[in-house]
Amino acid sequence: MNDRQLQASIATQATRAVYLSGYPDECPRCHTKVVPRYLGTFTGMLSPDSHVEEAFQCTNAKCGGLFIGIYRPSNIGVNPPRYQFLGSTPLEPRKPEVPQSVSELSPVFFETYSQALVGESLGLTQLTGIGLRKALEFLVKDFASKENPSAQAEIAQKALGRCINDYIADPNVKGMAKRAAWLGNDETHYLRKWDNKDISDLKILLKLTINGIENVLLTKKFIAEMPEGKSEGAR
Repeated sequence: MNDRQLQASIATQATRAVYLSGYPDECPRCHTKVVPRYLGTFTGMLSPDSHVEEAFQCTNAKCGGLFIGIYRPSNIGVNPPRYQFLGSTPLEPRKPEVPQSVSELSPVFFETYSQALVGESLGLTQLTGIGLRKALEFLVKDFASKENPSAQAEIAQKALGRCINDYIADPNVKGMAKRAAWLGNDETHYLRKWDNKDISDLKILLKLTINGIENVLLTKKFIAEMPEGKSEGAR
């Protein structure tokens, strides 16, 4: 299936011979490794330097979506012209891996975080940092509200930095969230304060904040479910 010669349909209903190298082995929509069902080969122009597209259907029973494999010219001076597999579309980015306890704590954070990363994968890199900064604020404030239920109104109104300083007790969460906020602010302002840091550092700090919050939530969960007094007299 990797190298094959076939007839490509043209918009004028004519066909021309093409030689294709490569073949999609993953559905761009569900990201499952598959041998997709081949539906047809098409090109929009008679020109030999135009791209060739192949239509496929995902064979994953939970997906079944249609997608296009795109081939670019690799040697148009031969007959039939040769094309190399470039990639598949539409690309539906994977949802980020976020612990269940964190996504349940802050659903708006999870959705905003997911959308920011989708935007990045689509080339909207100037908006990614803004989205991550917004996601961080929802995560921090939802976590702070859970930790300080009597101060929810104050937490909602406070600036992110003040909220981190005043309502986040865990030193690891506080330290990482504070630095993530610094870089997040850089992504939303005209001038940067941290010229030696970029969006990749912001994503790392956000992941560390997520991990720290998960540790706090799970620690409290198991302490509540397994109180020390119950173990007295145990073997």
